Amino acid sequence: MRASDLIIDLVILGIILPSVIGFMMGRPVFVSYAYSDSMTPTINRWDVFFINPLSKGDVGDIIVFNLSGKWTVHRVYAITESGYITKGDNNVATDQQDNKNPPIPRNQVIGKVITLGGRPIKIPKLGKYLQSKDSHYLAIGLVALGGVMLGSNEKRRRKRRGKVIDTGTIYIALSALLAFGVVFTGSIAWGEISIPYTSTLAGGQREGWYLPGSVVERNVTVENYAKFPMVMVVEGEDIRRVFKLEGGEERKIEITIDVPEETRVYNKVIKVYPYYPILPLKLIDWANSKSPYLPLLMEGLMVFLGLLALKPLLGEPEYINLGRFWS
Repeated sequence: MRASDLIIDLVILGIILPSVIGFMMGRPVFVSYAYSDSMTPTINRWDVFFINPLSKGDVGDIIVFNLSGKWTVHRVYAITESGYITKGDNNVATDQQDNKNPPIPRNQVIGKVITLGGRPIKIPKLGKYLQSKDSHYLAIGLVALGGVMLGSNEKRRRKRRGKVIDTGTIYIALSALLAFGVVFTGSIAWGEISIPYTSTLAGGQREGWYLPGSVVERNVTVENYAKFPMVMVVEGEDIRRVFKLEGGEERKIEITIDVPEETRVYNKVIKVYPYYPILPLKLIDWANSKSPYLPLLMEGLMVFLGLLALKPLLGEPEYINLGRFWS
């Protein structure tokens, strides 16, 4: 196997695998689509676009971020010490005008929309199919496409040299990659729900304006965007909930706000950590209390060990001449 062949295989798996897992979780990784007209005509409703997860974007760039629990694609209008000020090309006001939303912190930005000549690379209207009930067939199609691409690449190598690599090694590498995909995609599915409010003597005159020293009850909606059940850990300054949601299910949670005496704008943040329903709820709760990454690492390890347990079913491995590996 040549180094270029190995790189091609890793690129194919590294893009398709996280995309499929992210798609099934309702969390964009490399690909997403617009579900509103806020970016028209740059990105129209249902247009599919591509994301560079290694870039957080700059002023003028189009980014994908979590806005109060919803994945949003808008342009960076300005950058402040608190985060990004964002605006849809088809909107009159920014997302943060009148303290409607706080600035977007960098850790809520999952990437920059890929452009060519200043225009987003997009596939018109494909998103309408992605949100349909039959959209799971796309995930199957992506897996099949990856298999075809890997298969064609393997055939070209076999034509040149016959046996090219130990199948057992390939299986272990793919198992590790899948386990990494579980951890990587799971961690980037985390989000925050922001509740901006104002402590003011004019409390009650506008939505989100409260009298200093008052206690207010607010409802926030936690939604499972995945197409399968997930365990949700909801954590805030004075709240912690752990529960399971079916695919597409949502639950309202009552949040208590103790309005400070000092009159100014505040922002209460609720963190939401979705986890795969592999571990018991109590174990996920305990592990998350130690570190949000610990449940994912435990789940990734279980996936890896489970796949290794199936390795004997592959039969006897095939070997290659390692001296020709980089030829």
